[in-house]
Parts: sequence; C-alpha cells; structure tokens
Amino acid sequence: MLFLAQFLYGQNNDCVKRTNHSLATRVKNYPFNLAGQIQFVSFDGLVEITDKDEFAFSDMVPLTETIDTNVYSPAKEIKSLTRLQIDKLTDVLYNYGFRGRVHSQKTRSCYDPRNAILFYDNAGKPLAFIEICFECLQTRESNEKISLGQMCDQKLDMLKDLFRKAGIEYGVN
Repeated sequence: MLFLAQFLYGQNNDCVKRTNHSLATRVKNYPFNLAGQIQFVSFDGLVEITDKDEFAFSDMVPLTETIDTNVYSPAKEIKSLTRLQIDKLTDVLYNYGFRGRVHSQKTRSCYDPRNAILFYDNAGKPLAFIEICFECLQTRESNEKISLGQMCDQKLDMLKDLFRKAGIEYGVN
C-alpha cells in the first residue's frame, strides 16, 4: 500500500494539459502583454537589466535588440520568436499544470543557467527575463509579476524542447 501511495504521490507532479486558454488570453499575462519582441538566448553567467536599459550577462557586455550575432556577444545564440513559437511557449506555461494535488517538489542546487527568455518592449528596451538552468531545473525571473504557471515535473523539459526546435543548442543538448 505504501508503494502505491508513493507512486500516486509522484504522479501528481506530472504535467498534464489542465486548461485550454486561447493565445489571446495567455498573452494577457505579464510580460507577454507588454512585449514587442521575445527572444530565446543561450549564454554563460547570469542575466541582468542594466541602468542603461540593456540586457547584460555576468561579464557585463551589453546585449541590445539590434545586436549582430556575427559580432562578439556574451550571448552564444539568439533567436527571436515567431507568433507560432509564442503560442507554443504560452501554451506550455499557462495550460499545463500538475496532474493532482502536490505535496513537495524535487530541487537540485547547481544553478548554472545557460538559457533565458528575453522580453523587449515596443521601443526595443529590455522589459523582463526568465533565466533557466535546464541542468538543475530551476528558474529566476526578473520580476515577481512573472508567472510560469504550475511548475510540474516535465514543464522545463517541454521548454527545453521549444528552445531546441527554435535552433538553440547550447545549454539544451
């Protein structure tokens, strides 16, 4: 009986599609509601928004919206998302959640992020970011208003797959 309880307990953390909110509803969530452009990036270090309204990584070399990826950058890969990719991203974030009631979640302590989702406003200035460590399955958001929905066990694996399909290799392979 104990084995069955532990099995069901673990299954409750699994991701399932719990809702079917439309794209129009999902993009009302911050920061999607204010974003003019959204990018997937790979890098080394941590992401910050500087007082000069630029994205910067731990080596503090700025990453601006107009960056030429053939020139030196702290970002290894940068992919601007299409409407279809934003649809898939918001579907994973806001329509997937826990299978059942959750009592605890697994965590690891490495936190060495190599990927992020960057949000720019309509004027091209940094708005927000979601930093991701796919190795230890943890995130850091630039603003407490950012919700990733219910962080069921496979959600970051689904996000990793979106990064991979967008052409990002570093940090996901």
